[in-house]
Amino acid sequence: MFVPLLGLATSWLVNQQAVLVNQQRAGVRTTTASMISAESTAKAAWLAKNAPAWSPPGSFRGSVANTSPPASSASLATEDVAKQAWLAKNKPAWDPPGGFVGSSSLAAVPTTANLEAHSDKSPSCEFVHAPLSYFALDRLTAKGSRRSQGGLVDVGDPHDFTRPLAKDSEGRAAQWRGASVGAWACTIGGWDSPKLRPTTETFLVLDGEGSVTDADGIGHPFGAGDVVVLPKHWCGRWDIKRDIHKVWVVHDHPDVVGAANGIVRAVVSPLPSLSPEAQAVPVVEGALHEAPANVKHTIYDVGLTRVGFLSCSPGSFVVVERSTTECFFVVDGVFFLTNPDGSARRCSTGDTVLLPQGWSGLWNIIEPVTKVWIEVGVRK
Repeated sequence: MFVPLLGLATSWLVNQQAVLVNQQRAGVRTTTASMISAESTAKAAWLAKNAPAWSPPGSFRGSVANTSPPASSASLATEDVAKQAWLAKNKPAWDPPGGFVGSSSLAAVPTTANLEAHSDKSPSCEFVHAPLSYFALDRLTAKGSRRSQGGLVDVGDPHDFTRPLAKDSEGRAAQWRGASVGAWACTIGGWDSPKLRPTTETFLVLDGEGSVTDADGIGHPFGAGDVVVLPKHWCGRWDIKRDIHKVWVVHDHPDVVGAANGIVRAVVSPLPSLSPEAQAVPVVEGALHEAPANVKHTIYDVGLTRVGFLSCSPGSFVVVERSTTECFFVVDGVFFLTNPDGSARRCSTGDTVLLPQGWSGLWNIIEPVTKVWIEVGVRK
């Protein structure tokens, strides 16, 4: 089911990174040619060292592999001096690896209707929609290196980038019943995350590879197509082995009694093979024609947060006043959503959609739909 999205994301990301590499080459600021040459040589030698000076704490395992013999003692002495000068610079002349270049000002990006997140006049009862291109790498805002943000980085020099689905009046990520939505990208690296999470985060990996490790050393690898849940009070470690790009939902909610007892585990689940046509499944309530049927699989259900997968066959049905807020990522399929006022939008593979509590409207599924859904709020 995830093949169409992977194909779309892969070709699209290759094009994005080609554009970003050209931007990077054109925008690099230099002081003198000799300084950059010396810095590049020292940096290359430093990264090629076989034995880093640091050791990951405890039983955590880093993601850096030995790829070349150790540098000679003479080169190490020269390298150490150059490295200290390089690290002392306020603004390195090089950009983060992997082609990730954040956009610090979205005003410079062409603004067209099909690239924007679409919401209606009343966010309390109208859906919000964004195509995959809305979260393109060159539309994410650079946050800087995780080390400069206070992160406990011990592998590489990861830089991260982000963009929310929508912003509130103060410029922060907008929330719907405590849930905010957006995208995030990060370059290769690793860091400890000992602070207990204040929220529950769910994300779908669009591209890249990495792992999260629980406090007791149990690791959970993930890659493109996987869904990851980091519950409230989770702590542990992150390792990014290949530049990652993900879409996320963060839910700020009250503590759940008993949920934080013992080790709080991350949840990683690949997309299952769901086929409503091949199974005996319930017909969707409110169906208008073709009796659409769905298959639903829940992977996380704690307190006010639920996460899972759903596949639905073609057909139309009505939803009346949702009791919860739902955000979902479209893995495959084509459908239309229509508001009570008649405004409608076509949604397809790669899109992000948010249906707020109280939303009423019409679903018209044209091609079988598979989605990753995150539901927040009290069920009635």
